[in-house]
Amino acid sequence: MTPPAVILSHTQMGENVGSAARAMKNFGLSELILIAPMMEWPNDRAQILASGSADILANARIYQTAEEALAPFQLVLATTARDRDVVKQVHTPAAAAARLRQAANDGIRTALLFGGERAGLGNDELSICDGVITIPTSEFSSLNLGQAVLLLGYEWLKAADTTQAVRVRSHLGVPATRAELVGLFEHLERELDAAHYLFPPEKRETMVRNIRAMILRSGLTDQQARTIRGMIVALVRNKYRGHQT
Repeated sequence: MTPPAVILSHTQMGENVGSAARAMKNFGLSELILIAPMMEWPNDRAQILASGSADILANARIYQTAEEALAPFQLVLATTARDRDVVKQVHTPAAAAARLRQAANDGIRTALLFGGERAGLGNDELSICDGVITIPTSEFSSLNLGQAVLLLGYEWLKAADTTQAVRVRSHLGVPATRAELVGLFEHLERELDAAHYLFPPEKRETMVRNIRAMILRSGLTDQQARTIRGMIVALVRNKYRGHQT
């Protein structure tokens, strides 16, 4: 499929174009279009901030009007944080990404339109878009242009991402088995008993349960369980060596 184009309207700062290009590269977007940029182009500051995405800047196309820039696209969603006098469907970033991806799957050319730093998008530009995207924020709704592009790019990629939501990094090992955990529990409790830590006797059972629950919550891998047992051995060995000297 063809990812959505990123269209920046009346951008004032080359740094923002560069950071937008870098965000695009992170999330598989490659087509950059500028509408009447308000800084010189090519732009040195954009090149510096692009950091590894100079190819996106080199292939960027420039148009003077939104009508020209949007002409080849069949679905265009615009980002805005302001209420406008244009009746449009308002999407969350996730909903927008899902709509764009479904359209791209159907062979439809799509685009994301972002306004300039000072005033955002005007009603005339919004009037030729299919819908708008409003990024939920707390008290302050204004986002840096590069941040907005990054957030939408992330949602675009995430919409088709099959990465396991929670996983253990392979270099840390695999989750410890119950046998490994029980071995750790018994080893630790044996040494705690020897050190008279699990005292008084009537509270021992509760203390053991709490210690086991704390260790279980950490989600130890097999390697981590072995490491902790090695630490216990080292501490006990050092204790006995101290007594001997």
